[in-house]
Order: sequence, then structure tokens, then C-alpha cells
Amino acid sequence: MSILIEDEHDAIVDDAAPNPLFSRILDGVVTFIAIFAHATWIVLIGIILANVVLRYVLGGSNVALEELQWHLYAFAFMVGLSYTLVHDQHVRVDVIAEKWNKRRRARIEIAAMLILVIPFAAIIFADSLSFIEFSMRLNEKSRSPGGLPSRWIIKSVIPLAMGLLILAALARTARMIALLRATR
Repeated sequence: MSILIEDEHDAIVDDAAPNPLFSRILDGVVTFIAIFAHATWIVLIGIILANVVLRYVLGGSNVALEELQWHLYAFAFMVGLSYTLVHDQHVRVDVIAEKWNKRRRARIEIAAMLILVIPFAAIIFADSLSFIEFSMRLNEKSRSPGGLPSRWIIKSVIPLAMGLLILAALARTARMIALLRATR
């Protein structure tokens, strides 16, 4: 998806903005994984429907299906974070920035990626590894009877999502640098 530009203040990146090879490769990796994550929304809808039928029509429940529902939601949402950054669909407050020109906005975007997004994602990535390792060592499973085993699998989504967010931020930074170079 691309954003159509009506004037120079509408968006930072448009179809005419440079998109270096480095950025395209990282965007491709993130998008490829995100497409798989998007497919889990369809599976999630099926599981939700199965849970509804099981509970309200058949009068029963399945704890594993209920937990799988939460796990699929977490996976798709967390991977979706990087996808929104790659495709410039992330939420931001542009009350002040909407008055700035493309160059200034690109500089702010670079600073935000390098000072906020990448360090945040790197810290979460690094800290989550011991979290997963501890879960694997304990052979952690659901506390609920009939729940899912191998809790470390869903916990592994945390570093995956943060790694993808770092790749997306690096790709975005590369695009903003290319934009600054092209608009000298």
C-alpha cells in the first residue's frame, strides 16, 4: 500500500521517495513473515467460532483451544507491529510535525528510529532470551488442566517480533536517509 501525496506535508514517504536496496530487502523479510502472521487471523476466527459453538451449542469447553486463541492473537499482533512500520501505517501524533517540511520530518523520523525504537526493541529482545530459556529449562506448560504444553513457543514470539521491529526500523531509517540525500 502506498500513500498518495497531495502536498509535501501529508506524508514522509511516498511512491516517489527513494527506496534503497537495503531497505527493500529488509522490508521484504518483514512483509514475508507478516503475511504468514496475517493468515493466523483467519485461523483465529475459526478457533473463536469453534469455541463459541463448543461452549454455547454443545455446552462444553476446551482449554487448549482457548489458550491457542490467545497465542495466535499475540503472534499476529506482535508481528504486525513491524509490518505497520514498514508500510507507514503506524500510529503517530503529527500535531506539530504536520507543519514541517519533508526534510525536517525525515530527520525526526531517523532520530526516533535510532534513539527510541531500535534501543527499545533491542532491550526487549535481549531480555526476552533469558525469559524463554528459563521457560524451556522448566518445561513450562499451562497451569490449567488441559492447557497447552511448551509455553516457551509463545514466549519466543517476543524476540521474533522485536527482531522484526529492529529490521523495520533500520529499513525506515535507510529510506529517510535516502530521502534526505535526494532532496538536498
